[in-house]
Amino acid sequence: MKRYRRWAAALLAAAITAAASLPLSLAAPAPTPFAEFRIDAAGMDFPEHTISVDIYRRDDSGLFQVDNRLEYTCRLNRATRDAGFFIQAQADGVWVTVDYLTDVNNDGVYELLEDTDAPVWDVMDLHGALLTDTVGPALEQGQTYILSPDQLIARSRCAVQDRAADGPCALEAAREGAAQQEFPLCMIKLHRTDPADAVSYEQTYYLQIYDDILLPLDVSPADWYFDAVEFVLSKGYFSGTTEGLFLPAGQLPRAQLAQVLWSMAGRPEAAGAHFSDVSPEDWYYQAVSWCQQERLIAGYTADIFAPADLLSREQMYSILYRYARYTGAPAATGADLSRFADMDQVSSWAVESIQWASANGLLSGDANLLQPQTTVCRAELAVALYYYALNAGLNR
Repeated sequence: MKRYRRWAAALLAAAITAAASLPLSLAAPAPTPFAEFRIDAAGMDFPEHTISVDIYRRDDSGLFQVDNRLEYTCRLNRATRDAGFFIQAQADGVWVTVDYLTDVNNDGVYELLEDTDAPVWDVMDLHGALLTDTVGPALEQGQTYILSPDQLIARSRCAVQDRAADGPCALEAAREGAAQQEFPLCMIKLHRTDPADAVSYEQTYYLQIYDDILLPLDVSPADWYFDAVEFVLSKGYFSGTTEGLFLPAGQLPRAQLAQVLWSMAGRPEAAGAHFSDVSPEDWYYQAVSWCQQERLIAGYTADIFAPADLLSREQMYSILYRYARYTGAPAATGADLSRFADMDQVSSWAVESIQWASANGLLSGDANLLQPQTTVCRAELAVALYYYALNAGLNR
């Protein structure tokens, strides 16, 4: 029962926000938060995210086995590696532990190891060092504790290796393959026993640390578009959503491609567009104005731009080809399209553009199909920009 209550406290604290507190042993909330957890970083966000967690406990032979699976929504505190993590006690007696939620087999389900008799989580002293005790030294009211991002990253990676095949805490799920997880999820717990009622309470924070940019929650290192998404985000050509997502399968409207090209060009000033369906209040107004001015994306008529219309693959490659010629970037042209079974579906006005895209490695998808009339998704544009940068001099 004690182990279940410990997990329940973490689950509920995560579900109602990082500032909430719940008891370690008695399922009742603390009257007020007893500490603040602050983050200072160049990049950070705090999306809510639904995660699945397998709870592992030791069997009679000492091996960790799955005991239960939970799925719930929690607040993720995501920050770049330059971050400072500051815990300030608002009462006497606060101490810190760190658990690591790993995904050693990359199945999208985190692993959390529970063993209150021989804890597998980290207990921190007042200088950030690791202790073997089950209870750490306590902060006094007003005292500030600093967590090191480098130490958290290092310990996260150790946790992954420990739970991989042949590790000291090897998990059955990891026995057939090597662990390759990039960003384990740290579960920071702030503990305090209230002297007034002798009840132990805790505040729980879910923390994920990235290198230079916050990678979207819906993009994994195993995805075929991972490097491309990382590239376009690092360059500022694309942005994610406020929920911490990239939406790789999201469709690509004309206004969004205009915004991407405008961002790639450095967001230059342009004379205002005169389309009846594009107004100065629209987020894409300057981008559409510039793309029209430079003849990269024309309106359907002198009065209609249709910003929400979706782009086909051949339309996207044609627009990128115009941009290549606009920038003067060196690029190969004239590829032979005869190997593609559907080359006859390419519109006559798009043949040169598709040849250029093929010659420079921009095509994605089936190696034997062009799919020129298929609607483009955000991941496909990211991949096209990434390989254009590598092969056609866009990255400058």
